[in-house]
Amino acid sequence: MTTGAAELPPGQAVGTETSRRRAFLFGKSARIASRLRFEALWSGAPKRAGRYVVAWSDASETAESRLGVVASKRTFRHAVDRNRARRLVRESFRRLRPEFAGGPYDLLVVAKRRIGGAAEPEVRADLRRLCEGFGMLPPAAGEGRP
Repeated sequence: MTTGAAELPPGQAVGTETSRRRAFLFGKSARIASRLRFEALWSGAPKRAGRYVVAWSDASETAESRLGVVASKRTFRHAVDRNRARRLVRESFRRLRPEFAGGPYDLLVVAKRRIGGAAEPEVRADLRRLCEGFGMLPPAAGEGRP
């Protein structure tokens, strides 16, 4: 029986602050990095628009769900605004990813200008609605169609 200590760097015990932080990291394996994959999603995947983002989704070519975020200079003139938009989308995706059903997905998200005034729970709710529409998440309780 392993306790998980073998996977941690030397000197770090299971349950420490550092090991808990690692569980929430958004590493390279969770990102869509290929321009070809971005273009494939843009051109051929189903598209849905929400209040704060526009999203495209398709089955992932990898073993885990991945996210690609676009916050353009045309939409967000200042770098701090682009970075905040990306952070909000990434955090929302991180919190929703454990609930994904039916296999890994690639999700491409383009941030709208109005995301700048939104809080993370609002962005997450918007992204949740879009993911439910794609079939990535089961419908929330009480929101079933008659």
